[in-house]
Amino acid sequence: MRNWGKMVAVAVAPLVLTGCLWGPGKFTSNLALNKAGTFVLDYKGEIVLQMPEEKGAAAEPWSDKKLKCFKDGHVETSAMTDDSAEPDEDARPCTKVELGKAKADFDKDQADRIAAKRKENEEMAKLFGLPGSDDASSRRFAANLMKYQGWRSVTYVGKGVYNVDYHVEGRLTQDYAFPLMPDTDLMIPFITLRRRADGSVMVSAPALTGGSGPFSARAKMMGLPDKGEGGPVSRAEGRFTVTTDGEILTNNSEDGPTATTAGRQVHWDVGPGSTKIPETLVRL
Repeated sequence: MRNWGKMVAVAVAPLVLTGCLWGPGKFTSNLALNKAGTFVLDYKGEIVLQMPEEKGAAAEPWSDKKLKCFKDGHVETSAMTDDSAEPDEDARPCTKVELGKAKADFDKDQADRIAAKRKENEEMAKLFGLPGSDDASSRRFAANLMKYQGWRSVTYVGKGVYNVDYHVEGRLTQDYAFPLMPDTDLMIPFITLRRRADGSVMVSAPALTGGSGPFSARAKMMGLPDKGEGGPVSRAEGRFTVTTDGEILTNNSEDGPTATTAGRQVHWDVGPGSTKIPETLVRL
């Protein structure tokens, strides 16, 4: 699994650098693995496109102290206020007109900066095949996603959040990853299935972790320092359950396997306090 973690890191590095990343929101997901070599996966809930903050670094709010007026008629605007500065003999009190114009110019500069950041985000998202943050392109993306197998329903509800109902039935003859999005292959998989040569299946859910996100969780699993640079904070909140009539060889859940009418079951509760990437190895 160490090599898989490295591949994920390389694949999504451009998205982490730009702050654009698909991730789970509130969800319920169930995976059934059968000795017959088949699987059934359901994911119901939110998929979230997390975009970088439009405002960027927070600006210091306007203060009349930012404006300095001089006796010769010229004015100067500073980004910061400095109450400790020495009095200037050439300075004079600013008029209400001067203060009003300076504040209006300051507000316009802030609005222009936000607009430029928004445009930059949109262009970067399109470069990686992602929908923009506007409602029209997001709804088009939702409609396009439903053209692909497994997506029973996809509804855009605003602010980068899509409500989805995904269901797929398949055979474990090759590796499988969910979700795959149209026009882009760069993302952290929510769930992966990898068939081993001995017939067992490794199940991993790289994106179904809380806390600081999957990169933070992967760093801890590999014994590496967590520098807090793993991209957007996870918004995942829900339960991932694996049920099988095979043998659960290993798992990192809190409660371990339990018996069910369908065989054995193991689950992970994901939320802000969870820090591990769900993994289990099942022999079919």
